[in-house]
Amino acid sequence: MENTENAILSSEEVEQLLESFHEGQDATEHVDIIEDDDGRIKYYDFKRPNTISREKKRMLYKLFETTAYQISREISNFMRSTVKVSLNSIDELSFEIFKSTCPEIMFLNTVRLTPLKGFGCVAMDMGLCLSIIEKALGGAGKSQHEIRKMTNTEVIILGDLVSIIVNRLGDSWKPHVEMEWGVSDTTMESRYLNIASDTDVVLLLSFTFNLEYSFGELKICIPVSSIDKTLDNFFNIDKTGRTTEEEKESADAIEKLVSGAKVVVAGVLDETNISVSDVLSLKEGDVLKLDSKITNHLKVSVEGKNKFSGKLGLFSRKKAIQITSLIEDEFA
Repeated sequence: MENTENAILSSEEVEQLLESFHEGQDATEHVDIIEDDDGRIKYYDFKRPNTISREKKRMLYKLFETTAYQISREISNFMRSTVKVSLNSIDELSFEIFKSTCPEIMFLNTVRLTPLKGFGCVAMDMGLCLSIIEKALGGAGKSQHEIRKMTNTEVIILGDLVSIIVNRLGDSWKPHVEMEWGVSDTTMESRYLNIASDTDVVLLLSFTFNLEYSFGELKICIPVSSIDKTLDNFFNIDKTGRTTEEEKESADAIEKLVSGAKVVVAGVLDETNISVSDVLSLKEGDVLKLDSKITNHLKVSVEGKNKFSGKLGLFSRKKAIQITSLIEDEFA
């Protein structure tokens, strides 16, 4: 038998061992992947992927805060009781991390993201689901300490409530793009959820679902790849931070404001340079020779700025100029 007394480390030896352990960790510390993107350095962390800009996230907050209010109102009418749904956070993470954070038993609904490609999911805490069932059947809807799978009848009751949530989520996009989201499948075990590969980045919307005597969490999970192009069209932001819709409204207002203003439009035959003494000696009947030919196009000026080229002619026995082209340099 070995001598156990010699196997016990002293305090100094323990400290040296810990120091060497930390030094080894520093040497192998994880470094983010660095890519060369058109000559610019781009950092990417696979543990915390961020593909949606801050501007888009701020707009998503506004969008889904309004959606949460609409869900609250409609579910309150459905359950004939006060229900408050509020948005907690909007995060980006890998689908693998999302699945690993889900409890083993959870009410999961796979959602068709029509007309987008792919699927999303609506996830609800099982304790919250059981409280909702109790409330729907005439009980107080208190927090449930015993977590169990729901019966088929209970799943049908919760299915109606989930349909309300999915419909409101789809309706929130309607001012910008027509969505027809719908539930395609349900499960109560997170291991069976398969809407994306483990490495895919998903957008996770976290809501708090409050009943009178209980509360729980409602989560919406959508693959970023499914909504990426829609977000680009939806949140087409210019350098001023305003959307194209706001820009159009602003342009329309300016156009309406100046449309009635009157401007001076003149047809200019040509220009020439003469001395001051020649100008002073000009008298009736004198002829100024211009550089352009009679067949050349005239310049049409607006408030002294040359904007167009045109041809001289007659229209209803009156002299007229027909616009033939835009003078780009002058217009700019």
